[in-house]
Amino acid sequence: MKKLSESSKEPWVEKYRPESIKDMALPSAKLGRQRVNLAEHLTEFVKSFFTEIEKINKKNKKIRAFNRTATEKQQKEEMSLPPEKAAVLLEGKPGIGKTSIVYALANDLNMEVIETNASDTRTRESLEAKLKETSKSRGIMDFITEKKKKLLLVDEIDGIYGTKDRGAVPAILDLVKETQFPIIMCANDYKSNLQSLYNLIPRYEVHPLPKEEVLKIVSKIIKNEKITNITEGDLELIIDKNAGDLRGVINDLQALSKGEGIATEEKKDMIDSLHRDSTEEIFGLIRDLFQKVHSLNEARALTDKSDVDYNFLYKWVNQNIPSFITYKDELKEAYENLAVADEVFGRIRRNMEWSLLPYFYDLFAGGVVLTQKKSHSTGFRPVSFPRYSSSGGMSVNASERSLYQKIRQEYEISQTEAIRDFIPFLKVLAGLSRRDLKDISDWLDLTAREKNILK
Repeated sequence: MKKLSESSKEPWVEKYRPESIKDMALPSAKLGRQRVNLAEHLTEFVKSFFTEIEKINKKNKKIRAFNRTATEKQQKEEMSLPPEKAAVLLEGKPGIGKTSIVYALANDLNMEVIETNASDTRTRESLEAKLKETSKSRGIMDFITEKKKKLLLVDEIDGIYGTKDRGAVPAILDLVKETQFPIIMCANDYKSNLQSLYNLIPRYEVHPLPKEEVLKIVSKIIKNEKITNITEGDLELIIDKNAGDLRGVINDLQALSKGEGIATEEKKDMIDSLHRDSTEEIFGLIRDLFQKVHSLNEARALTDKSDVDYNFLYKWVNQNIPSFITYKDELKEAYENLAVADEVFGRIRRNMEWSLLPYFYDLFAGGVVLTQKKSHSTGFRPVSFPRYSSSGGMSVNASERSLYQKIRQEYEISQTEAIRDFIPFLKVLAGLSRRDLKDISDWLDLTAREKNILK
């Protein structure tokens, strides 16, 4: 386990991410109906990949040399690694350790993990741009410096957008067929639109750790952090509430550790309220951010005392900007700060630079709400629940679905992307004037119900 100073702002889920497979309590897994040792299978998969790809590359080198002088009819087709030897899929509930296993495995084999999130790269073009060249070749400097071998991690593959004939799914299949590096994909759920992928590569069903194993892990964290205000009964409540989500347990434990001197009953209520989508807390927090904060220090103080997950809080701020900021110049500045915050968070995820987390908070909280000068108001303003939740779930009614279909006739984007990003942007434009609302309505040929969504 990593040991950092107590002043570090690094989330405990990162601080205590195992660096080696031998340090992990491995979740049980099945391949087909057969129970397997996941660490052994993945280690063998990676080692076998490099052995097989080296043989194929040598043969292909000879084939290319032959083809350079052969006639068109004599030319031979190059070989490729069978898909089942090029990639594997880990499928299981969020927070049970799938990604941690991949990083621990890479550390043990002295490899570099190249990670992307499939739900963020929904089109063939964007996915290919991120991964294709990485998967096919090594740079000149890699050979000069003897850089680590690469392991490709494609997370949230079940969040990918596309169908059998278009979108990113075919790009994934091409990636598997052409890769020069082993690929491990992770998914939370089984999805029928990925059947073509399931037919090609091994799919491991990964199960949550048993309760007693989770208890051992968090007990070690409690000892290491010198926490004295959490009882065994508290741990039982936290573990039961998270239902197998180890990441959720550790997040709740970190939040609860701040509550020194809380009475037993109050502590139980606090545990019950530690859902990262606790609406009562977040509604008040959003209103306070937009209506009571007048300096960066006040924004920091407000977010510091909150137990709401930082990524989820970011989505609430994003969703509610138009409710509190009404002037165009202030809206522009707010969204620009939010865009920079998004870039910072991308860097945090890619490079594990958790020292940047305070800047992320400053940009999406203070940087957004402090753009208010003319808009600042103490009157009642509605607070909206973000349609795109921290778990990736989203509820869409018939009118919104119909509006999405009309948007998709103009732009090929996913339903999630439309609800999360595009429709809120249209609402801002439509709210500028009746003329703008009419122009948008005419452009998309909206019905009265679809038009009401943008008001």
